[in-house]
Amino acid sequence: MKEKDYIDQHLQNTCNVIIQHIKNIMLFQDNIKKPWGYHSRFIERLVHPEDELIFKGYSKPVFQNLPVGTIPARKEHIVPMSYLINSLWELMETQSLSDEDLSIILKRNLGIAYISHEEQKKLDSRQYGLKTKMPEGWCLRNGDPLDRLKVTGIELLDEFGQPILSLI
Repeated sequence: MKEKDYIDQHLQNTCNVIIQHIKNIMLFQDNIKKPWGYHSRFIERLVHPEDELIFKGYSKPVFQNLPVGTIPARKEHIVPMSYLINSLWELMETQSLSDEDLSIILKRNLGIAYISHEEQKKLDSRQYGLKTKMPEGWCLRNGDPLDRLKVTGIELLDEFGQPILSLI
């Protein structure tokens, strides 16, 4: 197997663990009758190093000023972590999906990109309000994770400078 295949398998196995962990949290909270919640960033620790496991690309301004750090850049989760976990939680409560299906959905929506601070401010702005959300009507099961960036005009490029049009 090639390194990419090992990474893909590792990421799939990790997604399986994450789905089980979320289910464990749900069961625990149900058993103790207390909504203690969870930390939305726990996934980051499991997919470390993110730059190797879930990196998807650079925004155009960041790519044009590589290496990263030449201009202020920010590592951005393409689908915000809190949105991702909340949506998975809701799917687990309302849909009869297998753990395998949930894991596939999770894996498809995990990704980071490097964007400029100006682009990050645009995502977070009142105009767009996408700091912790996806665009209105977007669906975790079949929506393109890039839709959040596209709606604000952020174009993603791969490591060779080629446009990434979709992640599905």
